[in-house]
Amino acid sequence: MDATVPEAVKIVEGRCRICGARTEVLRLTEFNLKVCPPCFLRFFERRIRRALEKHAMVGEGERVAVAVSGGKDSTALLYALKRLGVVMGFEPVALHFHLAMGGYSDRNLEVVKEQCSRAGIPLKVLLIGDLGLRVQRVKGWTPCAVCGAIKRSLFNREARKMGAQVVATAHTLEDILLFAFKNLLSRNFRLPPPVLPPGDGLARKVKPLYYMPERLNLVYCRLRELPIFEEKCPFWSPHGHALKEVFEHMEKVVPSSKLQLLLSLREVLSLEGMTLSGPKSPCLRCGEPSSQPLCAVCQLGDWFLRGGRRTGDPS
Repeated sequence: MDATVPEAVKIVEGRCRICGARTEVLRLTEFNLKVCPPCFLRFFERRIRRALEKHAMVGEGERVAVAVSGGKDSTALLYALKRLGVVMGFEPVALHFHLAMGGYSDRNLEVVKEQCSRAGIPLKVLLIGDLGLRVQRVKGWTPCAVCGAIKRSLFNREARKMGAQVVATAHTLEDILLFAFKNLLSRNFRLPPPVLPPGDGLARKVKPLYYMPERLNLVYCRLRELPIFEEKCPFWSPHGHALKEVFEHMEKVVPSSKLQLLLSLREVLSLEGMTLSGPKSPCLRCGEPSSQPLCAVCQLGDWFLRGGRRTGDPS
């Protein structure tokens, strides 16, 4: 077995459930499956294709803008969509946000450039520093909240400029469960959907990794020998992801429980017509869709221009 396969994936001697070969196999507890590496690659891409088709995420002839961070999740998604696009008739393009964090962001960009060059995927890089933006704590917003607000606001705008009808993010099974549990703890009985339909100036937003455990994204990248950016963000904190440890413990106690929990939550929490996006109207300044008079990017731009004075703080 390739030594680059992550330790988190259990390697055992056995028979591949797909091709029948007796060899070293990967044990995928989430799917109650043992597969050899070549069959794993096909299985991984087939699972993503099933999600694309089940939820009508992408149509033939459409262009899909993929938010690429350089990490394992967006890298696996980008390469899988490149391969699936050939047989399903859509075109993936990549968008990367250079977050103006000095050498960290520069090293990140170099990896993303290598990824897209090897995959033959067009890449657009947006330097947020050129827009007067930066990632830092703002009154009432953590650095992570600022980063997320910037990316969400700019992703749709830049995807439209790239001619994309669809925007794709690399949210995984654990991400969806994390969002769901945080909602439940706030008595918000909604589950993030795999697709947000277009409307109010927003492109269709899809999550092709909705049912995919994140550890398998790393396996896919290692077996395909894909470059990934493994440095932690300077602002990263384990606190916001602590609930994922609960899901991992649950998976060890009851194999395949993460996926079954998501499927159960979809039956209980999903209500027809419910989405996570509220009504949008054009930003009074830039015209981009916003739930407030000024979009997050314009609010933050004002904040940084004023040097952080209190008047008109982002809310």
